[in-house]
Amino acid sequence: MSHQHARKQIGAGLICAAALAASAAAAPPPARARRQAAMHPIARTALARPTQPRPGPARKMPAGLAKIRHIIWIIQENHSFDNYFGTYPGANGFPPQVCEPKLPGSRDCVRPFHIARPLPACDLSHEWAIAHAAYDHGAMDGFVWAEGTPYTMGYYDGSDLPSYWAYARHYTLADRFFSSLLGPSMPNHVYTVAAQSGGLITNVCNPRHEWRQLQKVMDTPEGFDFASIVSRFEAGGVSWKYYVEQLKQPPRIPDPCHVFHPRPKQLGLWNPLPGFGAIRHNPQAMARLVDQRQYYRDLRQGTLPQVSWLIPAFQDSEHPPAPERQGMWYVTRLINALMRSRYWRDSVVFLTWDDYGGFYDHVAPPQLDAFGRGPRVPLLIISPFARRGYIDHAAAGLTSILRFMELRFGLRHLTARDHYAGSLLGAFDFQQPPNPPLILPAPANLPPEHWVTYEGCTYTPYVFIPGVRMHPLTGPAKRPAKRRSPE
Repeated sequence: MSHQHARKQIGAGLICAAALAASAAAAPPPARARRQAAMHPIARTALARPTQPRPGPARKMPAGLAKIRHIIWIIQENHSFDNYFGTYPGANGFPPQVCEPKLPGSRDCVRPFHIARPLPACDLSHEWAIAHAAYDHGAMDGFVWAEGTPYTMGYYDGSDLPSYWAYARHYTLADRFFSSLLGPSMPNHVYTVAAQSGGLITNVCNPRHEWRQLQKVMDTPEGFDFASIVSRFEAGGVSWKYYVEQLKQPPRIPDPCHVFHPRPKQLGLWNPLPGFGAIRHNPQAMARLVDQRQYYRDLRQGTLPQVSWLIPAFQDSEHPPAPERQGMWYVTRLINALMRSRYWRDSVVFLTWDDYGGFYDHVAPPQLDAFGRGPRVPLLIISPFARRGYIDHAAAGLTSILRFMELRFGLRHLTARDHYAGSLLGAFDFQQPPNPPLILPAPANLPPEHWVTYEGCTYTPYVFIPGVRMHPLTGPAKRPAKRRSPE
C-alpha cells in the first residue's frame, strides 16, 4: 500500500469516526454551541455526553458486599494490559504469531519483545488521533505505524514486575478491563470521578491560560458542571479523600500539567477534582484533597475514609520514561502499609492504570458511545474477599469501579457509563476464608526526587494522520524546541 493511499485511508477513517460521533451527539444549546466553536474540530464533532438513563432509586447492596468497608483506588499511568500481563499464564495475552505491520498493509512487521534497559528517552503518543489510528476500526493493527516506533510492541514480565505478578497470583487479575476513552490521561481521569469527561478528549496544560483553555471544553466558566461521585458521597454521608503524592522540593523543570510536583488542591493532569466548580467552591470538599503522606497517618490513627484515591507524582507513576519498578515499589509500599493496618480485614484495593500509554493491546475495546471505551489496561483486585489466583474475564472498565462504589453505598448512577458498567462482583467470594495479607519486599527508601531526565519528546507516526506530525520511517523522533509535560 502506498503512503498516499494510506494517508487517504486513515484520513477517511478519522472523518468517518468524527461523523459517527456527530450523529450520536444531541444538538447543543446556543450558549454551549458558542463554547464548542472554539474547540478542536474533533472534540466539537464528538461532543456527546453518554445517554442518561432515567433517574432511578439508589442501588441495592448485593449480599456480602457490606463486608467491604473501605475502597482504595490506586491509579498509575500509561500501560496496556498486553504490555504488563501479555505473557501472564492463563490470561488473554498476546495471540500466537501476532506481528504488527510497520505500514498499513505491509508484510514487514514487528513481533512482541521483552523490553531491555535502558528505556527510550521519548514517550509514546496516545492522543485522540493516534489512539484511533492504532485502533483502526477495531482491527488493532495500527500501533507501530501510528506510534512511529517498534517500542509499542515491547512488554514486561514477572521478572520486571514481581509485585504485580505476585498480586495476580494471590488475588484477582482482570483481563477484560478497559480505559474509558480512546485518548490520553486527563479525560480518562475525569471518567474516574464522573463517569464522563464532558466532551474533553485531550490534555489541557497551559500554566498561564489554564482556565481559558479549559473553558473551551468545560460547560461553564466555573469548570465542569456535571456531577462527580464525590458529590454523591457528600450528599450520602460517605467519607472520602483524594490523596496526591506531593513532593518536598520545588519544581526544577517546567511543569505545566502539574505532574512532576502536583499539589492536592491544584487542577492537574491526574487531579481533575479542582476542575469541578461544585468542589472548588466547597471548603469541606477541598479539605479532602490532601497530601499522600496523610494516607499513612490515617492508617496509623484509624482515620482512613470509606473511599480513597491514591495518585502519584511523575517519578512514581510508571509513565514512560519513569522506570516501571520505581512505580511498582511505590505501589507496594502503599499496599504493604494497608496490609499492616487494622483496615486490611475489610478493604479492597483496585489497582489500575489510567490509559494504554501508546503500548500495543490486541483486544478491540467495545465502542459504547462517541468516546470509546479505550484500550485495555490492567486491573488488580486485592482484598481478603478477592478470589484467590483468579483471572476475571468479565467485561468492565474504569467506570465499573464507580458502579462498585454506588452498589456498596446505595448511590444513584452518574451517567449511562456507570449505570451499565460491569459490577466486578464476580471477582469476589464473600464466603471464602479471608485471604491473608501479602507483605512484599520494597526498598526502604525510594530514589531521590528529580532523577527523571524527561526529554519532552514523543515519537511521531510513520504515515500521515490528520493533525499529527510525521517523520520518515527510518528517521529519528523529532524533539520540540521547548520541553513539555507528558500526554
